[in-house]
Amino acid sequence: MSSHHIVRDEQEPALLIDDPKTLSLEFVELLLEWSPTVVVTTNALEEVLHWGIKIDVVIAQFEQVEALKPRLKPQSPVKLLAFESNDLLNAGFVYLLDNQYPAVNVLADIFSTRILDMVKELSTELDVVLFYNNQKWVYVRRGLFQKWVSTGQVFGIHPIVPGTFFKSEGFYTEMENEPYLEPFELRAEVTGKVRVQSNEKPFWLIEEVQTDVYK
Repeated sequence: MSSHHIVRDEQEPALLIDDPKTLSLEFVELLLEWSPTVVVTTNALEEVLHWGIKIDVVIAQFEQVEALKPRLKPQSPVKLLAFESNDLLNAGFVYLLDNQYPAVNVLADIFSTRILDMVKELSTELDVVLFYNNQKWVYVRRGLFQKWVSTGQVFGIHPIVPGTFFKSEGFYTEMENEPYLEPFELRAEVTGKVRVQSNEKPFWLIEEVQTDVYK
């Protein structure tokens, strides 16, 4: 079994896995480089056990606990936490908030869960980066995103509320206070810093996972 370091730093983003198929294992391994606390729901447990990584916390329903104990013995020490709710992804967030984690990377299906709503609801308490379909989803709560990128890198912008206006810098198509309600894409013209800013309205920013996946 491969493992990450035993010493945890809860200032590093935790890793919460509810759907292991949303991100390829090579990129998951990048997320593990910083030795995060790994929290796995039983929705994802069998696949993650096959990965051979060290799991720190398993989120389960009460009726699953006894059957899981022998299954998790090779993972010892591991916390096995039981919840009444069948929404184990939400229970994972409860654990993170109760233990005062500042940030988390999440692997979850945006269609079969409430993850997009959860991220928005928790945005003032927890810094969440979502990974789905080998894409990185960031909820830009205050309406400003900037990053150092390579020429040609593509970003998807998903407005959330009516009356959202955008300005951009560093892309082939530049905007200057232009209103958008439908999703659109921007392609970086420069290798350098790009910037997308709204009129303080939140939006989703989506990018293909790069080798800097954990930044």
